[in-house]
Parts: sequence; C-alpha cells; structure tokens
Amino acid sequence: MNILVTGGAGYIGSHLVKNLLKEGFSVIVFDNLSTGFIETIEILRQRYPKHLEFIKCDLSDKEKLAEIFETREIETVMHLAAKIDVAESVEKPELYHQENYLNSINLLEAMTAAGVKKLIFSSTAAVYGNPLYTPIDEKHPTNPLNPYAQTKLDFEKYLSKVENLNYVILRYFNVGGSDPSGLIGKSHLQSGDLMENILKVALGRDEKIQIFGDNYETSDGTPIRDFVHVEDVAAAHVLTLKDIDRYFGESFNLGSESGFSVKEFIDKASIIIEREIPTETVARRPGDVAVSVASSQKAKEILGWNPQYSDLDSIIRSDWNWRKVHPLGYTRYGDRVVKL
Repeated sequence: MNILVTGGAGYIGSHLVKNLLKEGFSVIVFDNLSTGFIETIEILRQRYPKHLEFIKCDLSDKEKLAEIFETREIETVMHLAAKIDVAESVEKPELYHQENYLNSINLLEAMTAAGVKKLIFSSTAAVYGNPLYTPIDEKHPTNPLNPYAQTKLDFEKYLSKVENLNYVILRYFNVGGSDPSGLIGKSHLQSGDLMENILKVALGRDEKIQIFGDNYETSDGTPIRDFVHVEDVAAAHVLTLKDIDRYFGESFNLGSESGFSVKEFIDKASIIIEREIPTETVARRPGDVAVSVASSQKAKEILGWNPQYSDLDSIIRSDWNWRKVHPLGYTRYGDRVVKL
C-alpha cells in the first residue's frame, strides 16, 4: 500500500514516515523543503531503502501534482504540509491562505481526479480559540484567533463538502519530543518553538529565552499548554490509517490531557538539562490563547490510541538527548557531541 505524506521531511512528518515504514507501508514523501530537511529522508532511506520515495515539489504546482497521482498507485494521503507560525500568519494572512488553504485544495483536486478517496488531515487545536471549558473535546465550538488556525478550519469545512471522500481530521495540541531511539529528531533551528528556544540557551547559542506575556489569567501568569509527544502523534496516524473506513468525517484531538504553564515547562527543562535557563518577559504575541488543554478520550476510545511518551519528562529528555549529539540539527548531521 502506497501512502503519500505531504510535509514528510518536516518534524512531525518525518517521525510519521519513520513509523509508517516500520509498520511495513511503502511511503512517498512530498515536500518542498522550505522547512523540512532532506537529511531525514536520507537517514530513513538507509534504513528502509525499498519502501521510500522522495519527491521535491510544491503544492502550488498543479501539473506536477496531477503527474504524481497519475503515475503512482496511491491508496491514502496524509496531509501535513503547512505553514505553522502563528505570529507570521498575523503579519502575512494572504500567504497563509494561499499555502494552507488554496494549496490544500490543489492537492485534493489532484487526488479526486485520480480516484484517491482517503485523506488524513493534520489540523490544530488552535481552531478552538480561547476555550469555553477545559479539557477541550471535539464538541467544543471553533473560534480561531489567528489566520493560521483559520486556514486550518477553512480546509476542514471544505473537506466536509467534497463528495466520495473518506477523510479524518487529527487536531494536534503542542507537539514535542524526538524519536526515543535517536535516529531522527527535532531541528526547528529558526522557529519560535518553546523547546527549541530552551535548547538554544542550553547549547550556548542564546543567552536567555523570551516568555511572551506573564499576565494571563493562569496560576503563574504564563500560558498553559498541553504537550504531546511526536511519537504518540505518529502512532495515532498509523491507527487511523489501518481502519480509516470506519472513521469517515471524524475529528480527533491528540493531546496528553495535562496542562503545563510556560514557566513550569522551563523549570522542568532546567532540571533535566541540569543548567539554569535565564528568561526575559516580553509582550504577548498576537493570536496566542491563555489555556489549551485537550480531552483525548475520543481518540483513546475509538482509535484505541494509548500514548506512551507524552509525559513532560519524556518530551524534554528525548529532545535534549538528540540535540546533545546533533547540536546544529540536520545542518551538521554527524557524530559531533557537545561537551557539557
């Protein structure tokens, strides 16, 4: 069975591809490498040489999309390719509308023209906005607070209007962690991701980490988030794929069901990394919500999802273990080890 994974060279995508290959699926990775890393593909191809194909292409290229679906027997598409920077989406809403919504429609049109009727869509808990209650379940009203979340919700709504499409929506909360085996890992070197910023301080690349707002209505004034391990997110995709015909039109939250404030996360990381992480409080970022904690009961009951790594210790420790060996991520993949 050929599975097409858009964004498969990215952080979540590469961990998903690894798990699909491990389960015996043949995988076609589709990625423009704007934020993904060809090194992940090279690493995985060494391990699974007969079952992995990589295609560098952009979802805006309709002709290439059509050619891909016409010349390959694709059973299911897992669509992860997207721009995901909330602050950037506020500054450039038109770009996010093009990349996340219109380009996703290009993909869907190429699929349907080729008779490919199965899609697993990577969405986000940000579609819920500020919660009316927590933990947030799938029945919670949607109220996106930024263009990034709006584009994800817009495509969710578009999917519901497409005839003869068997689709499932997976809404991630805050994804973290790296492959526990150390084969691949998180390499968001240019991102504003909380763990990435902690790693930069721990590795001596930055002096301090910025906390965006400490005046939220939370116990310590900093935003509260639900962190879920990337391996558990990948496992949910595989479970969905194996029985996708049963879940037509369903949405599933993927989270740990535990909330931690930004300050709590930084304090825990300091203990694990065994060094102080200096902080600086700055203004809130536009589009950020105060509290976001999941109810993942639906995924557990229906998909049989059983997260194995989504405690805070495992998330932080697996990222730190990978980056100690690969301090510059995939840009200098090799055997360099940081002396701590």
